[in-house]
Amino acid sequence: MRIIAFQALFFLSFISKGQSKFESLRKKLIENKTYEYVYKFENNYAVFRTFNNKMGLIDSLGNVVIKPTYEYIDNKENLKNLFEAAIVVNKKYKRGFIDLQNRVKIPFEYDDIFYMGNDLIRVSKNNKTGVADIENKIILPLKYDYIQNQNGILFVQTNNAIDLFDSKGKQFTNFKAADIDYFKSKKSIVTLPNKNTFIIDDQGNIILNPIKNHQFERVLESDSYLIKNTITKKRGVIKSSGQYEIECKYDEILPSASIYVVQNNGKSGIIDKKDAVLKPLIYDHIFAAFYKDSIHFENQYFAYKGDLKGIINPYLEKEIIPISYKNIEQLSKYYITANSDNKNGMFSSNGAIIIPEDYEFYNVSPNKIFAVKNARKYLLAIGDNSYNETEVFAGEFVKDKFSFGGFSKSNYQIFKNENKFGIISNRNEIVVPAEFDFITEIYSTGEFIVQKNKKYGIVSSGNQVLLELKYDTFKIIKEVVKFEIKNQKTKKFYSVDFSKENNTI
Repeated sequence: MRIIAFQALFFLSFISKGQSKFESLRKKLIENKTYEYVYKFENNYAVFRTFNNKMGLIDSLGNVVIKPTYEYIDNKENLKNLFEAAIVVNKKYKRGFIDLQNRVKIPFEYDDIFYMGNDLIRVSKNNKTGVADIENKIILPLKYDYIQNQNGILFVQTNNAIDLFDSKGKQFTNFKAADIDYFKSKKSIVTLPNKNTFIIDDQGNIILNPIKNHQFERVLESDSYLIKNTITKKRGVIKSSGQYEIECKYDEILPSASIYVVQNNGKSGIIDKKDAVLKPLIYDHIFAAFYKDSIHFENQYFAYKGDLKGIINPYLEKEIIPISYKNIEQLSKYYITANSDNKNGMFSSNGAIIIPEDYEFYNVSPNKIFAVKNARKYLLAIGDNSYNETEVFAGEFVKDKFSFGGFSKSNYQIFKNENKFGIISNRNEIVVPAEFDFITEIYSTGEFIVQKNKKYGIVSSGNQVLLELKYDTFKIIKEVVKFEIKNQKTKKFYSVDFSKENNTI
């Protein structure tokens, strides 16, 4: 992995799972204008920022543990009594580490400082970088261009050359390499300035020497490596012994579980690890149907021919789902399909038809689907390889403009009735009456931007007003929604709480 030096500081607006437990106190402190912002609740402490841009630390009860005298404090989950902080010295930011008693553990003399794990801290000053441990013992002096850590192995770059050190600061390679990949299965690829490559273990021992007119491209397993013939541009797989598992005859080889997806001349197929063809190279694309570690899709792959999609199993001759669909998406342990007539249906993971292709799907969740058939609206309840339909009488269903594959994920459905919009839940209950001129859900959080009398605000799925309807415009920007009032300079930013997101797909 090429080491590239960069510095960045991110303040995330969305709320972590740990911080969600702290949410009521956080909101109270901000609403009472005690602090301008409270964030990063980890290990029972949170960082706060005052209205004069100073930062400190509070505990879970709101008691001040570290007074707000710092320009910056970072509270890391894997550091329970150590906090990165910054102060201004001679009009310049200087960074160090403090503990809960506000004692300086790493002095404030560095331009940049970064906890790398394994009790190691990267420190930088005057464009040079070194490493100290959490007790401020110098591991590597400030003389290198960049340093990265992988499980206690330090990748150290200077003068465009990379070598490896252990967590005690002992150098154990002297390749002066142009690049060293991160280790996988305790093996890594070293690239020399002359482009020669070879394989090493995590002790720096050479496992496989350079091979003329070939380059190692990837560690696949502990004893398998992707290799490319630099003359023919073909790829193969080689063992540590130097014996080829697969000769260099494919344009691409992509490992997937116990097989390889291979490509030649723009066509894809599947082979096993002995190069036996499981699926011929007749497909335009093949990729695995893994889904949240579900065993239901084991040995299943999306296969494309032109614009049509299907599902195949490399060990079965018959297709799981025929390659005849415009779109196929996974939902829980099922597949949702869209045929050439834009009608949706559902298959089980073994290819059995669960829902016939009679419907147009709207919003979906793992066990409920809003759907339309023959101009009538239904809520489909999915059981164990079966379904039943309940007719819905709540006006016209509205498609989410961000729908993916013809449907979108949500426990709620927006509907239109006499040119007004409302919301129905997948419990078949109208939770927001049809009284708004516009509604859109904020991602899948169960919170909705609404408009009435030309003014925007936010309501919950329980019709509770979360943001007063007084804004003229809005824009969803990643994890926040920006609201504006015309001719008013101050903007309102509403943070999106992803802990509320409906994890439906």
